[in-house]
Amino acid sequence: MTRPTFATLRAMNAEFFGGRWDDKDLEQLVAPTFGVVSSFEKVILDLQRIVNKDLGQVTPDDHNSGLTND
Repeated sequence: MTRPTFATLRAMNAEFFGGRWDDKDLEQLVAPTFGVVSSFEKVILDLQRIVNKDLGQVTPDDHNSGLTND
C-alpha cells in the first residue's frame, strides 16, 4: 500500500477521533522527514493494537471497588 495522504489522515481524524488532532499535527505525519507513518497498513495496525490493548476493568462503578485513598 502507499503512504497515507493528508486528506486520508484528516478524514480518519474526523471519522474516528472527532477532529481531536490539529491539522498541523496531521501534516507532520505525512511529511517525508517525520518518518513515523510509513504506510496506511502501519496506521491501521497501530490503531488495532491500541484498540485491542487490555485496559482492565474501566467502569463507572470502579469507585465501589473498595479501594480508598487513605
